[in-house]
Amino acid sequence: MKNIRVYSKDIKYRCLRCGAVSTAEEISEMSYFSCPKCGFMILEKVRKDVSREVLAR
Repeated sequence: MKNIRVYSKDIKYRCLRCGAVSTAEEISEMSYFSCPKCGFMILEKVRKDVSREVLAR
């Protein structure tokens, strides 16, 4: 498999097995898309800590 190149450093992923949070840059250095800590291949994208207020109409 080819290396995955990621240009955004703000994206973070959480492993569903061990719960480790890794940046997209750390994951792109591996040979395939998986957790750098345990090697599990199912990751979820972590949401940013931004809350929005919407006015009701």
